[in-house]
Amino acid sequence: MECHEAMASGEAAETIAETEVLVIGGGLAGLFTALCAAETGRVTLVTEGTLLASNSYWAQGGVAAAIDDEDTPLLHAADTLRVGGGLNNPEAVRILSEEGPARIGDLLRLGVLFDGGPGGPHLGLEGGHSRRRILHAAGSATGSRIVAVLAERVRRHPAITVCEETVACALLSDGEHCSGALLQHRETGQRQRVLAPATVVATGGASALYSRTTNPPAARGAGIALAAAAGAAIADMEFVQFHPTALALPNERSFLLSEALRGEGAHLLNGAGERFMLARHELGELAPRDVVARAIVEELGRDGTDHVYLSLRHLNVAPLHARFANIDAYLHGKGLDLATDLLPVAPAAHYLMGGIATDSWGCTTVAGLLACGEVTCTGVHGANRLASNSLLECLVFGARAARAAVAYASYMKVSATNVAVDAILEPVVYPGEPPEAELTRLREALMARAGLVRDEVELAALESDLAAWRDSMDATLRPAIDVAAMIARSARLRTESRGAHLRADYPAEDPSWAAHIILQDGTARIASHLPTATWLPMTALAAFDHTHGNGAIGALAASRMPAAVLGGHRDVA
Repeated sequence: MECHEAMASGEAAETIAETEVLVIGGGLAGLFTALCAAETGRVTLVTEGTLLASNSYWAQGGVAAAIDDEDTPLLHAADTLRVGGGLNNPEAVRILSEEGPARIGDLLRLGVLFDGGPGGPHLGLEGGHSRRRILHAAGSATGSRIVAVLAERVRRHPAITVCEETVACALLSDGEHCSGALLQHRETGQRQRVLAPATVVATGGASALYSRTTNPPAARGAGIALAAAAGAAIADMEFVQFHPTALALPNERSFLLSEALRGEGAHLLNGAGERFMLARHELGELAPRDVVARAIVEELGRDGTDHVYLSLRHLNVAPLHARFANIDAYLHGKGLDLATDLLPVAPAAHYLMGGIATDSWGCTTVAGLLACGEVTCTGVHGANRLASNSLLECLVFGARAARAAVAYASYMKVSATNVAVDAILEPVVYPGEPPEAELTRLREALMARAGLVRDEVELAALESDLAAWRDSMDATLRPAIDVAAMIARSARLRTESRGAHLRADYPAEDPSWAAHIILQDGTARIASHLPTATWLPMTALAAFDHTHGNGAIGALAASRMPAAVLGGHRDVA
């Protein structure tokens, strides 16, 4: 279904609409949450662009899941914990690894075809994994293939209203309860308050705040800014993962060269043509991303260059041309050959481990407000994300957030007396593109002062600049500046190096810092555990389960599919 009629037409100054579950964000997390919630409830899905313009759509990496006979969820969990720098939430990791195979089954039933052959799906190997467990669709176009299938399902679903080109300007919240959001259509300027007992933020990460990034330009943390302004706790914002192998060409965007290339045997070489990872980690090029990124930075400092090289010259690349067709085509467009050229690469901001603090059901510290996907901090990734766990996180915790949202919606119906319905709201996020010069200045500052390597002097200077820019720069940049300030503040507070957070002035990991930095209502605190939400009554969840059967949202969200029946695949030569 299309967006609410009055919203698209611009007929009135401000209108009001109601729904049961409001989902903000049109990437994989938002799409899957909407589909799951729509099994038993009315859903409105809002995205500031189109359904095919998300960070998920760009994703080259695959989906990690323990579906092979030689693999188990316990092994997947162990790998996730091993690379997480001691800050993972073990319960979230258990849920991710145990429920992951069933969510792959859901994708197959929805029509997603993974790469494979007569023997079943092809399973790839990536950094930090001890087993081959990475599923790909159309080689390195996994994100776009999955999102395209889900987007079509969402468009056709009679219980889902889709609002594209629509910005969530503010959440309807008094700091303790949330009852929907204030929306504005980008083209018509029409504003609408959508009232909902359950609102799910699924807007993705913030790595486009950096000048060198693999993310699309809109990934600037708007959902985090919305939740923070609504009173929600934000956690672990210092942990920004830099992907080690983004193409490094002058005056070109940082095109990602998938980790799966290294999984198939690609080598990293320094300026002298030497492999340097073997001396740094037993897994060589397949070491965890934080290890590889740091090693590359060390090589750059030693050589005085801005890149190292990714080489496939020693491999039989004939089958890889088909598996990585979009990478191959992009390189050819830049005059490079996957098989014969040394490919210049350097780290680029890729993924935010921090975000809106949630429990394992997606519940934030504000009643009625949930979140899932990269915008969150469940603790599943700890201080450093395991490769290809991000898309799986969207599926596993999207399904759980949907179940919790619909259960809460049936428990707490929206009404005209709900919080902030009639309040005059100051937008947190403004429609429109920020001035290019100001955005560039912000991104370059964050890259220079809170990039892969940080120190007290640069972080303090960055905090000072951000405080001044919040008032002097265009209002469209305020949410980006606020999120950048959260990154800078948290990075400055954490006086150690851990996972993706590297301090030049505190190069060692400090056991006393095995804790989380929590930002809320303008204050920062250090906690041994992430905040827990207490507003979702387990009786409401149990009552919903009793009504709808065994905790399922139809057959989609709680089905269990054994590996033996994972037969959907597309043949790859």
